[in-house]
Amino acid sequence: MADLFNIGLSGIHSSQANLATTSNNIANINTEGYSRQSVEVEAAKTGQYGSYFIGNGSIIVGVERAYDQFAYTENLANTSQYGYAKEVYQQTSQLDTLLSSEGTSVAKPVLKMFNSLNDVADNPNALEARKVFLENAKNVISQYNLVYDGLETQYTNINHDITNTAKVITTLAENIASLNVKIAAVLSDDGVDSNANSLLDERDQTIQELSQYVDVSVVDTESDMVNVYIGSGQSLVMGVSSLKLIALNGQPDPSRKELALTIDGNKSMLDGRRLGGSLAGLFHTRDNDVESALNQLGQNIIGLTHSINEQQREGMTLEGELGNYLFNDVNSSTSMRNRALAHNDGLGNIELSVRIDNINKLTADEYKLVVDAYQLGPPETISFTATNTRTGKSQVIAIDDLSTSKRVHIPNSGISIGIDSLDPNNPPQVGKSFTLRPTRLAAQEASLVVDDSKKVAAAGAEIKALAGSHNSGNAILRTTAINDFLDPLYMDADSPLQIVITAVDNRSGEITYNIADEKGTIVTLPVGSANTYQPEKVVGSRLAGLRLKPDPFTGKVTFNVAGVEVEMRAGKAQAGDTFTLNYNETGNGDNSNILEVAYLQNLKLMNEGKSTFSDIYSALL
Repeated sequence: MADLFNIGLSGIHSSQANLATTSNNIANINTEGYSRQSVEVEAAKTGQYGSYFIGNGSIIVGVERAYDQFAYTENLANTSQYGYAKEVYQQTSQLDTLLSSEGTSVAKPVLKMFNSLNDVADNPNALEARKVFLENAKNVISQYNLVYDGLETQYTNINHDITNTAKVITTLAENIASLNVKIAAVLSDDGVDSNANSLLDERDQTIQELSQYVDVSVVDTESDMVNVYIGSGQSLVMGVSSLKLIALNGQPDPSRKELALTIDGNKSMLDGRRLGGSLAGLFHTRDNDVESALNQLGQNIIGLTHSINEQQREGMTLEGELGNYLFNDVNSSTSMRNRALAHNDGLGNIELSVRIDNINKLTADEYKLVVDAYQLGPPETISFTATNTRTGKSQVIAIDDLSTSKRVHIPNSGISIGIDSLDPNNPPQVGKSFTLRPTRLAAQEASLVVDDSKKVAAAGAEIKALAGSHNSGNAILRTTAINDFLDPLYMDADSPLQIVITAVDNRSGEITYNIADEKGTIVTLPVGSANTYQPEKVVGSRLAGLRLKPDPFTGKVTFNVAGVEVEMRAGKAQAGDTFTLNYNETGNGDNSNILEVAYLQNLKLMNEGKSTFSDIYSALL
C-alpha cells in the first residue's frame, strides 16, 4: 500500500516550496531584472497494486521564470529607441542653449557693431567713433570664437562618448558570453535546473542594458545559449565567444571617431548611424547637428567678414591710403589649405586648397573630391568628380592644361580648387580622394587684424574703376594700390583713362587690351610713367596690344596703369568691354564708403540673394 506519511510529506514539501518561492518573489519585487518565479509540481509516479494504481503524492520538478519572449523582444526595441531619443534630445538641447542663449548668441554683438558704423558715418573724422566701431568688431569676433569653442567642445565630448560606449558594449558582450557558458553548464544535465534562473535573469538584464546603446536581436541556440546581433545584423556574441567593438580615428579627420568590430585581428568597419540606441544618437547629433552648426557658423562669419573686408578695400583711410582688410583674409594660404583634407589612401601625392570665390553661392555643404584621371602630358591635365555630401549631387570638373591654370571651379558652389603641389614622382591615381570643408574652421580662424582707427576706410577711394554700361562681360574691377601719385598719366578729374579689352583667349584666359583717354584715343607712354606692360613699351609708343595672363594659381588678373594697380576681382571680361578709371576726390568729412559698409547689414548677399547675415544665423538656430 502507498505510504500515507510520505504522501502527506510530499504535499508539505510542495506547499513549502510554493511559499518559499512566493516569499522570494515578494522580497525581490523591487529588484531590477528579477523575473517572477513559480514552482512546477507534478504528481508522483503511481504504484501498481494488483490490478489497480494508487498515487504516491507530488514532486517538485522545477522552478520556472515568468518569461514572455515577445514582451522581452519588444522591451529591447523600446529601450533602444528610448536610448536614441534621449541622447539626441540631450545633445541638441545643449546645442540650442549654446546658440540661442543671450550670453553666447552672436546676434546682439553683430547688431551693436553695425549700429556703431552709423556713428562713424555721422562723423567720419572722429577717432573716438572709429575706436568704438573697432572695439565692437573685436567683440563680434570674440563671440564667434566663443561659440565655435563651445561647438568644438561638444564635438570632442561626443567623440569621447563614442569611444567609451564602444568599450561598454565590448564589456557587456564579454559578460553575455560568460553567462552563456555558465548557463549551459548548469542546464547541461536535464535542462530544468532552477539554479539557472538567476543566471538567465542576469543575462537578460545584461542584454537589456546593451539595448540602451544599440539595437539588439537575440537568437536562442539548442545549447541554451544565445547569439546577439546589433544594428542591422552584425554579430556581437556567438555562444561562448564575443567580438570587440572599438573606436578608430576617422579618415581623413582623425578627431572624427568611427567604429569597427575586430574579428580574428581584422577590422570590419561599421556605420554608427545604423546601430541604433544611444550610440546612433551620438553619431546622428555629431554628423547632422554639430558638424552642420560648425559649417553654418563658418558660412555666416565668412559672409560677414569677407563682405566688410571687400568694401573696406574700396575706400580710403584717414591717412590717404586705400583701405586694407579689417578682418582676417578668409582666403589666406593657411585657411585655403585647411579646407582640403587628403585621404590616406596611398594613391599619390597631391596637395589642394579651397578658395572662397563668391559668398552669394557659398553654402555650408561639404564635398568629396575624387580624382578621375591624371595625364602627365603635354598638356598636363587632371579631372575630378566633386560630390556634395548633403545632396549627393556629383559634377565632373577638370583642368585642361596645368601649365596655364592650376585652379578649377565647382559650379554653383562659390568655391574653387587650387592645385598647390603635385609630385611627378608620385602622381595622383584614379580614386585619390579628398574631403572639402569650405566653412568648417572659419569661426575659429576669425580675427580682427586692424587696431588703428585711422585705418578704417570711411572715405571713397581716390581712383574708381567703373564698368562700361554696354559691356557684354560681367567683370568687376577695383583699385587695389596707388603706387605713384606723381605718374605723368595719373588720372585727375579732367583726364580719366580707359582700359579697353580687345581680345580674350578663352582657353588660356589671356587678355589683350589698350589704354585710352576718355574719348577712346589710345594714349602714348610718357617719360617717367610706370612701364610694366607686356610686351614692353618704349617712351612715345602707343599703349596698344598689351597682354596680360591670369595668375595660374590664383586666377587673378591685375592691370598696372599709370602707377595704379587695378584688379579684376570678379567675373570675366569680353572683347569690347571698357573700364573707366575715374578720379574721385576725397577729403575730410567723406563718409561714402563707410555708408556702403553699413548697408551690408540689410543686403541679401548670401544664399543666391535670398539671405542676409542675420538670416543665415537664424537658419542655424
